[in-house]
Amino acid sequence: MADIQKKSKVGTIAQAILAVMNAEKKALISQEICQLILERNLYHFNTNDPLKMVRDALWRHDVKTGKRSSPNKYFIQDSKYWTPSDDIVTPEQDKEETPIVDIDIEASFYDYLFELEDLDNNEL
Repeated sequence: MADIQKKSKVGTIAQAILAVMNAEKKALISQEICQLILERNLYHFNTNDPLKMVRDALWRHDVKTGKRSSPNKYFIQDSKYWTPSDDIVTPEQDKEETPIVDIDIEASFYDYLFELEDLDNNEL
């Protein structure tokens, strides 16, 4: 029972990676990121290959990765080095930043009616 691991300090692998990057304040390769997560017990890997999980998470959350990845973009890759994105974007932020357009429905309706009337008058 002495070998029971402590609970992770963060919830997801991406959060653990961000915690390491923010603490180190320098670009890191995936092996360094994985080693620091393990040393600091930031995430419990339920696999025999934690490095693959780190690499997969980095790819999924890379700002350059396309459609098949996560909509949450946290990391930037430059050669083999990774850094946190300056503009971390999550879907919730995208929704909050979408401007709300106020439409005057009554005016739009009258414009529509006048356009219909003009069409009717031109057909005669």
